[in-house]
Amino acid sequence: MDYEAFFKLKERPFKNFLEDKFFFRVPAFDRLRQILTEPPRPNSLFLRGAKGSGKSVFLKHLPLILRDKVIVAPILKTGFLFKDILRDALIGFGLWYKCSPQTPEESLLGFFQNAVSDFLAKDFNLILAADDAFILTEDNLAELQDLLSLEPHWAGRVTLLAASEPNSAWPGPKFASVPTLEVPPLDVDQVKNYVNYRLKIAGARQELFTHEALNALHKHSHGWPADINALAERALLTAWASGKKEITPAFVNQAKASLDKPLAINHQAAKRAAGYQLCRQKIQSWPIRLALASSMALAFSLVFILWPTTPQESGEIPAPLETPPLVSPEEPPTATPAAAPLAPGQSPSLGLPTPPPALLSLPHNTMALVVDQSLGQARLWQGLLRKTGLKAELLAPALTEPGLYLFGRPKSRLSLVFQYPPGQAVPTEVSEKLWRQVETLLPQDILPLIVADSDLLARPVPSGTVDKLKDKIHSWTSSQEVKFTDNLATLYSDPFIFYEPGQKPQSIGRENFLVALSSEARTSGDVSLAISEPLIMLDPRNHHRAWAVFSLRYDSRLRHDIGLRALIFEKTLLGDDWLIKAELWIRENSLLG
Repeated sequence: MDYEAFFKLKERPFKNFLEDKFFFRVPAFDRLRQILTEPPRPNSLFLRGAKGSGKSVFLKHLPLILRDKVIVAPILKTGFLFKDILRDALIGFGLWYKCSPQTPEESLLGFFQNAVSDFLAKDFNLILAADDAFILTEDNLAELQDLLSLEPHWAGRVTLLAASEPNSAWPGPKFASVPTLEVPPLDVDQVKNYVNYRLKIAGARQELFTHEALNALHKHSHGWPADINALAERALLTAWASGKKEITPAFVNQAKASLDKPLAINHQAAKRAAGYQLCRQKIQSWPIRLALASSMALAFSLVFILWPTTPQESGEIPAPLETPPLVSPEEPPTATPAAAPLAPGQSPSLGLPTPPPALLSLPHNTMALVVDQSLGQARLWQGLLRKTGLKAELLAPALTEPGLYLFGRPKSRLSLVFQYPPGQAVPTEVSEKLWRQVETLLPQDILPLIVADSDLLARPVPSGTVDKLKDKIHSWTSSQEVKFTDNLATLYSDPFIFYEPGQKPQSIGRENFLVALSSEARTSGDVSLAISEPLIMLDPRNHHRAWAVFSLRYDSRLRHDIGLRALIFEKTLLGDDWLIKAELWIRENSLLG
């Protein structure tokens, strides 16, 4: 039974942050609505709030909030070229068919000017909404300001709304007078309303959090919605694991501790301590202690009687067994030369004799490193024609956070260290030590890693997982080749996250994604797409998450891309489907020295 069924919920209440039905309007957003709808309207407005305050959520729901006679155009590519901003604005106006990556900037500007004039003539007001405005340059701002005042009668009818974090400001003194609206955190009563509102939408029939638990949520989250979501979700999971249907402050405090320091809890030591306490409770009486002492004495006697002869006495020569030292998280190991590759037929000296189940597929001549935290060792596995072979054994790097990683060569301009979900500390220094050990053994620029302890590495993989994932990848490829945009969009979760080295991650909703796909499909012409055989890995911590890594070459009339693609799949909780939760695109030239 999952925790939704346990609490009688229809869905997860704190994991649908961008869905319309979960939108919770805070007082600051009511004030913003008033500013944008009642004259005199400002030409520019700066919306500032801490990370997780809900700025992006508000911008997404702005068309729904403002309703009639207001058209909102989201500017998604802030910090890029002026023609990209114009293209985004036209797509937001519903005029996607008038723009393509090949449309000249002058034509885009003419389309924009005509579209704004037509909308204003029909008594509409327009808003250009730019999220993450801290990456806007002064030139971008000047261009946007000029864009809003192409004609005199546009004043007060076309507004730029830019959202950013509190420590950012408009660059340059020219924009110091732009009015600013701060988004404050939720107070205690608002936190209570927020939590209960989301629970009600998810199907809760009663209040699950006690009054004291809601106070604890407010205390630990400081009133920021994103932190409330994370804490409330973890508190529900903690209570479900304990078999409790009422969320008390204790569960909220546990959630806070696990989110702050997920690696501070030594679960193996906790199990050993729990076993010791259990034994201690059972041997309080003297008769039991006496019986235990007698048993131990008998065991020692049998050991001495049955002790085997030494290898020298038996004539056998034992295989060498060299245990690498355990790595302390506080003291990363110094770089050591890579171990010599194993001779054909030679078995490894430690740990798992076969590749871990989480390494679902390893194409020919590609490699993946598996780090066993329990044994303090790392193994470099290589894909051969008919099997996976062991390339080398290495001293384990001090990777303290389990999971999946991609490492790129640190000598490149953009040293790549990628993990999903993003960890608390990116192990850049560890990656440099690691590359010095393995760079002479690698045929490629990217090294995938699986990091976990022995127990997690040995977990069996659910049957049929590999085939289901390969079917998804085949659908992903064929949908792009034949330009089935609807089918391609259904392969992604709503929203999904797009990563590219050197760029800020983008959260993309399915509707915007489908609009972009449809626009490209109409103008791209024939598509030639080729991918390599994918390397597929299962997250050792969570078998509901998998990575597919492969090389890609894409050619069409609009663009020519070559590089590495990583699709991060997550299995849906209410079914057996896999959806793309995140996507990483590494262009070939981003790893050149």
